[in-house]
Order: sequence, then structure tokens, then C-alpha cells
Amino acid sequence: NDKLDSVKFQSGEGLYYEFDTANGESVWHGEIEGTLGYSNATTPFPLASASKLFTAFAVMRTMELRPKDWFPDKYVNQFKGWEDFSNFEVELEVKRYNITIHQLLTHTSGLPFAMRVDKKDLIRQKLFYKPGTQFGYTLGHRVAGWLLRDYWMQQPEGRRLGITNCQDTFKFLVFDPLGLSKETRFSHTLQHAFGFEGSAGDASIMSTGEDMMKLAVVALRKGQLPTGKVMISEVNWNKWAVPNLLPGGKMSKDLVSWEGSSASWSNWNVGGMKESIMQQSGDYGWNYFGATYNKSQEIGWCGFFSSCLRVSYLSGLAFVMMQRDVADLKKSKPYVIENFESIASFLRCPGASTCVRPGYPTVFCDVKGKKATLSTSCQQNATRGKGFSHPDFTVDEKKRACYVPACSPPAPSTWWGGGSSASSSDRRRRWFR
Repeated sequence: NDKLDSVKFQSGEGLYYEFDTANGESVWHGEIEGTLGYSNATTPFPLASASKLFTAFAVMRTMELRPKDWFPDKYVNQFKGWEDFSNFEVELEVKRYNITIHQLLTHTSGLPFAMRVDKKDLIRQKLFYKPGTQFGYTLGHRVAGWLLRDYWMQQPEGRRLGITNCQDTFKFLVFDPLGLSKETRFSHTLQHAFGFEGSAGDASIMSTGEDMMKLAVVALRKGQLPTGKVMISEVNWNKWAVPNLLPGGKMSKDLVSWEGSSASWSNWNVGGMKESIMQQSGDYGWNYFGATYNKSQEIGWCGFFSSCLRVSYLSGLAFVMMQRDVADLKKSKPYVIENFESIASFLRCPGASTCVRPGYPTVFCDVKGKKATLSTSCQQNATRGKGFSHPDFTVDEKKRACYVPACSPPAPSTWWGGGSSASSSDRRRRWFR
């Protein structure tokens, strides 16, 4: 916990984090106190850019359900009502271009980033580069969310359910099927900050640690719920959500050499401000779910407020971190990225087998270096307080929870419901509420 905190961290709700296995079992969680007290698994936080993960899942779910209507290479202007979203000008080029679903989801469309914008504004914009050739972190997921809304409104399911907005659409595609709480929703406050057209699927979703973990576990299970229900086939998940899909398989940092107009109102790039935002990049690729790290062994993303979701296929572990900390002076995001595998190694049970057979528990108790059955007396969380009245509750090295990864592919976890601590059992039951 001390690595995720600092004297500079004063966020009101504090910070909550959790590690789960592919069975949906909680291995470890922690809370860091803020000025207003502690947060927990059900405290709602604004996701900002981490909203993209829900939008990405909604798009992949739609591609799974309607493969003839939704596929990566389809042009946006081929959707009903979007015919005029076409023939974009590109900096320093005469030829005009259209944009595909693939390019929206991988930040390779060339569209300029913006806060408050609608469809008509975007149609008038000049692209920073030829679509599909470079990387520029932008609002493609917002456009994808609007496309989903307009598409499902016209479908029999949409008419039956009365879908009229992005909230309705995502509730149908993601929120309800994953069993998320009412706290996961499009925020009206953030909607006003990010768009005139409607809810911003790239930035305006609120969620909790518990709900984010449900998405993370499904990502770890490659599109499958712990109940066994397949949301996205493993074949498609391995094509869409695991590999780096940027041009040439390059890292994002190698695809930002493009230059835009330094002082243009036509693409909101006055003083090069938008260009600098879009050129944020690093040692990561991108696919239809989010960023991909370490040769596609890890996927996920962190938002502007420093809430994060991360999945490691190498370690068989899902992680979420929830907070409202724009500055992140404590550098929690880079710490998690750089140390995820070492943390997973610490949580792994000593002397454990390679993986646990499908249908069996994956969380145990490390008792003085030996793996034992998990019990209510085995520590599974730690806290960090901000004063004498709230002291730190640190890790008990002699008796703490540990895990063994579930063998792949994981099977439905039919054993859930007993045999461990009340808190862990409660967190497992959340999938059946």
C-alpha cells in the first residue's frame, strides 16, 4: 500500500485496489484513506479514459452478435445515418479518406481529440494523418459508442427494449450481461463535459471496483463469464483483444512522428495543444480492448483520474485500481505497470503447481511458506490510514492469502458459495446477483 500512497495524495475517496483469479475469486484487496475516509469495492469513481474498456467490449460483443453488420474493416459511412461521415481531408494530402471500425478502436483514425463535440463538428475536421498509418490517442471510442446507439436503436431488440441512448445500449450489451450494479453508468456530469451529441463512450462512464473487476475477469477468461456463458468467443478474443493491432505491430511510441497544423481552428490544434495530447504514447501497442503490454501478455488501460484495469495472461491474474487523482503525484499508474508481475509473484502460493484444474478453488492461504486451505483467519487485505486514529494494517507475512492460476481454458466455477471467508464468498456471489 505504501507504494500507491504519498503525503501528496489527498483524494477525497481514497484508493481501492483488488487482485482476482480467473475463477472470480478475490486474492487480495487494499484501501488507502483519502481526506473523506476510505473507499471500498462498491464506491463509484469516474473512469475518464478507462471508459474505453467498456465501449471496446460493447463493440466486440456487437461484432460477435452481428458479424455481417459489424466487422473491423467496415467503414463508418456504411452505417445507416452515417453516410456523411466520409471523405475526410488529411494534412498535406489531396486524396480524401474514410474511417473504419478498426481505426476508431486502435486510435489510428487520424481524428483530432476534443472534449465537447458532436457528429457535425467531426465531419468538418481535417485528419492529422492518413487513417491506418499512425497512432494518435483520440476520440474514436466516442464515435463507436454513438454508432452502437444508432445501430441498436434500429434493431428489433432495441425497439423492444426502448433503446434511445448510449446508457440503454451499454446496459443491453454489457452492464446487464456482466451483472453490474447501477453505479456503473454514463455520468450526466461527465456527459456535459465531453459531448453535445450524447454520452461519451471514451470518457464519461462511472463504475466501482467490484464492477470493473467483473469486466477484468471476463477479459482474463477471454470473453467468458465465470458462469461459463460466452460473451465473445475465445477465437475472436484472441484476434481482437490480445495481439497488438497497430500498423506493422509497432509500439505506439514509434507511430507518433506525424505533425499537424500548429495553429488551426479547423482541427482544434491551436498552439499544437491537441497534437501533444494525441501523441502521448509509450512501450505499448493497442487492440480492440485496450493497450497491450509485454508482448501481449498483459492488456488494459488507465484513465485520466488514474483508475486502472489490467489483466495478465502470464500470471493468470486480474487487477483493478480505483481512485480520483488527476495529478497522480504518487505515480501509482507507472508503479503498477512496472511492477505488476513482481506483485503477482509475491501473491502466488509457494511451491504451488503450475495451475489449478478447472472447477477447483484457486485461492489458498500461505502459512509460513506453505500452501493451506483458505480460512477466515487468513489475511486478504491491507489498509493505509492517514492519521493516528487510522493506523496502517500491513501484510502478515506468516499467514496471508495466495493464489494458483486457473488452468486455461477456465471452466465454469460451479463450486462457488462456501469453504472460505465471508468476504471472499460474498465477492464470488456477486456474479449471481
